[in-house]
Amino acid sequence: MSRESRTFRARALAQAHPLSPGANRYVNDVIARERESQPQPEIGMWAGYALTNGYCLRRVEEAEMLDDPPQPKTGDSQALEQRATDIAGRIRTSGAERLHLTSEADIVADLDDLIAGEIERRLDDWRDAVSAETWHQLEEYIAWWTIKGYALRIAETTEAGG
Repeated sequence: MSRESRTFRARALAQAHPLSPGANRYVNDVIARERESQPQPEIGMWAGYALTNGYCLRRVEEAEMLDDPPQPKTGDSQALEQRATDIAGRIRTSGAERLHLTSEADIVADLDDLIAGEIERRLDDWRDAVSAETWHQLEEYIAWWTIKGYALRIAETTEAGG
């Protein structure tokens, strides 16, 4: 499957309420927390959109590569948060070689495509209203939450050692 097709499918899936119950709770908690902590409440919504898109990319990857996609494991939401954060950190530092179902280069490119799309949709109106430093911080914010969404799906469907 082409990269464009995978990211298109991830974006389409994101429109269809694709989250497991645990991931849905997690995304709603993040949105609430981020809406309170960010200078503009809509920035917290961006975190939710980015999380969902990243999560959906992993679901598309599973559908493409696995005959029987994994089911989310139930468990402690704090443990899920910690695992997702650890996995996202590994992905950002090229330490996720055994976590991807397709090539790491393809998934990084897919994540980059999703991130670029989110930045275009969410930030374009802000381009002339914020400093270059703030713009970069907002780009990093969207990138983090997109990667964290991808990591969230891995965290909820793999064993702790994964």
